[in-house]
Amino acid sequence: MEKLKKLAAGEAVKYVKDGMIVGLGTGSTAMHAIKMIGEMVRDGIEIVGISTSKKTEEIAVANGIKIGDLNDYEEIDVTIDGADQIDKKLNLIKGGGGALLREKIVASCSKKEIIIADESKLVEKFSFPLPVEVIPFGWRRTMDKLKKLGFEPNLRHGFITDNGNYIIDCKYEEIAYGMEEKINNLPGVVENGLFINMADMAIIAFSDGKIKKMRK
Repeated sequence: MEKLKKLAAGEAVKYVKDGMIVGLGTGSTAMHAIKMIGEMVRDGIEIVGISTSKKTEEIAVANGIKIGDLNDYEEIDVTIDGADQIDKKLNLIKGGGGALLREKIVASCSKKEIIIADESKLVEKFSFPLPVEVIPFGWRRTMDKLKKLGFEPNLRHGFITDNGNYIIDCKYEEIAYGMEEKINNLPGVVENGLFINMADMAIIAFSDGKIKKMRK
């Protein structure tokens, strides 16, 4: 799978140009893109990276990428990130790595959101447990509210997000239309891992070596 991740990342970084503000995703697939962008920087291009997690920032800095503060830039030119699952409408489930809040903020500020993945992430129907970031105060009561929405919620034990919050992973039979908003309206919920209509392109690498670009 690492070979496929590298294939997808290699295609995505072609959209990174000199002078851009670039959103840097979190996770094993995004890591390949970050390292490739680092090589581009060493070859002479100048970009500013906006990281979606502390771990991403560490990797980017180690690869010579200048990191900026999102507050200093009105827009991000392009963001390259991974996903836990992608459907054919380019809707996503993200947050397996626990960085969903910053990833969604960065995605919402990006002119182009490019998702890179291997073929296993492309699905007809979502099945990956939906991560929901919640504040620690009253987290059990927030879980009760998630149950009432039809989820089977489980606390991600021993994990604290970069924002000091908990992650509740929610199993389900099906995710209904409009669930992203319903979850976020629950008191105690900070954000959830449904990324609806946020991706502009998905670059999927297949085991036969082919690359598929999916656009809205």
